Amino acid sequence: MSEPTVRELCEALAGGDDRAFERLYDRYHQRVRLVAWRISHRADWVDDLLNEAWTRAFHQRSKYNPQYDFMVWVVAIVRNVYREYCRQGRLTLQQNEDVDVAADGPTDDLSPEALAQEAEVLFSLNECVAKLSDEDGLIVRRRFFEGASLRQIAQELSVPEATLRASRVPGVLEQLRRCLAKKNIEIPAEFSARALGETQ
Repeated sequence: MSEPTVRELCEALAGGDDRAFERLYDRYHQRVRLVAWRISHRADWVDDLLNEAWTRAFHQRSKYNPQYDFMVWVVAIVRNVYREYCRQGRLTLQQNEDVDVAADGPTDDLSPEALAQEAEVLFSLNECVAKLSDEDGLIVRRRFFEGASLRQIAQELSVPEATLRASRVPGVLEQLRRCLAKKNIEIPAEFSARALGETQ
């Protein structure tokens, strides 16, 4: 018996099938985790955000409309949870940390649709990163997933920032482009710009 499609699972969920919710959770959990990381830039906040968001999604499952993309629906919940936690001061910095976190919400204005699309790229990107050398993988994880500056990464690797910007990062991006091309995914222009420090 073949596995049900996402559309079939979404329709089953709307019909009250809790098993469908479990299957959709299994399918999208890692992607939603990447969104939580993308929004907060804090690995130590991700579990709190995810636990609350998935709990809310489960409690609101009877209101889910299968005409809407399930991933986008959950991502909207994650973003709302993050905003609420920031306003309430429930997400706090560890002592001696200097992290720029907006007091009233996410560090960008990306819509749930854009965040969900970015998560698909990040999910595939994560698979491609696993094929890089340890050092190149570190560059990508620190820059894309943790939001570290090129200066910070250059210091960690003991290489000039100019070298990182001029050759190392472009070389890593080219490797990732080739890997993602095999998955029929293209790195968005803003990803490349962010990697090179041309946008924040």
